[in-house]
Amino acid sequence: MAWIEKKKRADGGTAARVVWRLGGGGGPYQSETCGAGSDAQNLARADGFKKMVEAAGQRWPEGWVRGEGFVRPSGADPLKAPPRFVDLGEEYVRQIVDISPGQRKRYLGHLGVLRSLRVGGQLVFTKPVTGLTEADLKAWLIEWDRSLKTKANYHGLIHGVFAYAVKRGYLAANPAVGTAPKQSRVRQSRPELRFLTERELETVVRLSGPDTDLLTLTVGTGLRFGEVSALWVGDVDLERRTVRVNKAWKRNGEDDETETPGWLDRQLGPKHQMRDHHLGNPKTPKSRRTVSISPSVAAVLGPRLTGRSADDFVFTSRSGLPLHNGDSHTHVWRKLMKALAAEGIAPLRFHDLRHTHVAWLIAGGAPLPHIQARLGHESITTTIDTYGHLLPAGDELISGIIDTALSGRTIRPLQT
Repeated sequence: MAWIEKKKRADGGTAARVVWRLGGGGGPYQSETCGAGSDAQNLARADGFKKMVEAAGQRWPEGWVRGEGFVRPSGADPLKAPPRFVDLGEEYVRQIVDISPGQRKRYLGHLGVLRSLRVGGQLVFTKPVTGLTEADLKAWLIEWDRSLKTKANYHGLIHGVFAYAVKRGYLAANPAVGTAPKQSRVRQSRPELRFLTERELETVVRLSGPDTDLLTLTVGTGLRFGEVSALWVGDVDLERRTVRVNKAWKRNGEDDETETPGWLDRQLGPKHQMRDHHLGNPKTPKSRRTVSISPSVAAVLGPRLTGRSADDFVFTSRSGLPLHNGDSHTHVWRKLMKALAAEGIAPLRFHDLRHTHVAWLIAGGAPLPHIQARLGHESITTTIDTYGHLLPAGDELISGIIDTALSGRTIRPLQT
């Protein structure tokens, strides 16, 4: 329920403030102040606004802008019905500037899913954008049979559409505020990371056949599939034992739209083309990096570089084409998983080779900031959140401190 609070103005008059919880229950507090008229006028206006809030289900009245009252949507025909959520969503996605073609296409695909999604038997996302409520969003989050991570990803898009609707003047407040799945729950819902034992890795390499070198380089550097499959011969420096990561495969956008930086575009030819993908910048600015390789990894790469052009791919498919993620998974990885199952080894993802690489570094005592730089993580927080639990030193140090205290000795910092 909304209520009215009286506040004294500096001139001695009385302002009336209407306070309520958005959507009722535990929603965030909202307020609107009526203070420009006489005491009686302010109280009467507050009472009228309070009734409108209650009639709207403890929400801002449709078309009301805080501090201004009812206003017309910016740039909209006041006689025209508000757009459907999915239609305004498409308008929103197409006007985002800082987004890759592949991500724009992915968002439009999300809207296509929402367009046909029924919640409580209704196509809620084809309602006018002013017709969706916080209750609709909560019902969608509860009923939709998808992982919590997928729901969180979709919720981010939905929140952005509603924020755009507020900016355009169709809504006074964003109904998605406060409804997102908690990040702590999203992290808890993720599957456990898979780390290969030495025996498992030995078996994987043995059964991988022609792909042995690819797997060896990946587990030896921690590169992502889109990075290792984009490596050119000229990116490898055997003398300094380094690999330069300056490009990666990206998904095309609508109508095969691409986003290749100019310096790279000038070097591309027919042999660098791949279905539904193009070469572009790595995942983040810090993903553009130089990674050192061990002598054993350098020895594996050596024969692959001899007599080849600098812009040749280090790894290609059986037919000499660039490695396509989907094709490699279907025709190569699935066969390898069947062979591993026959050996009693649980299935894994290609990305688990990256996780295994990090597990090795942590077990060997490599500092986390160095691991962060090697993986191309934008933030050390990502590295700690993902791999911090593997650190053994903390537990060993704590055990030593406890034993010192229990034995009656004095606790002192370790000398370094």
